[in-house]
Amino acid sequence: MISDPNYRFNRRPQFSVNHISQYLATSNATQRGRVIRSAKFPKKVEVAAYSQVRDALKKSLFKADFGHDDLEFLADRMDAKARTETGWHKSEALRSAQAVRAFQDTFKQKSFKKYTLAPAPKNLSVRISGVKLNVSMDAAITQDHKGTTFAGGLILKYAFGVDRSSVDKELANAAGLLLWALEGGQMEPLPRLCMAVDLAEHRAVKASASHTRFRQDIFDSCTEIAALWDGVEPPDDYDGPDWC
Repeated sequence: MISDPNYRFNRRPQFSVNHISQYLATSNATQRGRVIRSAKFPKKVEVAAYSQVRDALKKSLFKADFGHDDLEFLADRMDAKARTETGWHKSEALRSAQAVRAFQDTFKQKSFKKYTLAPAPKNLSVRISGVKLNVSMDAAITQDHKGTTFAGGLILKYAFGVDRSSVDKELANAAGLLLWALEGGQMEPLPRLCMAVDLAEHRAVKASASHTRFRQDIFDSCTEIAALWDGVEPPDDYDGPDWC
């Protein structure tokens, strides 16, 4: 193994929300095998998209007026950067400015002001049929009603410039898995308080209260993933830890 490999190795089965969404979206064995391979041998991302603004947007969830003035300054700074950069860096600055303004348009809606948002654990997980499903929650949500506090969570989704045909399903999967991961905590989560927020479309997709079929599909998929995991080999250019 080289000193700074491009790949990591997960010995035990684990999927992200994106992985399970991709897996559920196809019944083709070859395509499902590719999804398992990408989860078992994840490739290092040099620079994550929107990395210049993700942290600022997350922190703005907990500020008065959702950090409007700070975000105005940030969007202007990204615009200025785009004017001096070229290539990927220019495109990334433009994408980042777009994401900031989309966040502002999304969270100026009155519907979000009725929730109490607080910092959340970076990662949640739920283990299903031998597979650890990881869920990244950007904020915890609470709402008081008639003396009872209800709980939930929020995930920010940056679905700009992508094929929109799969986005709705990915958002629903994210919200549904978030609800599942929060169950069994100190406060019982409500489906309507577990949501994936699509910044590109300025909307929130909430977990369904009717989740029997969804959870059965997840269970069946995880059973299959766990059975196939050990037999999946790395890509040809794999340079990570010993996997045998």
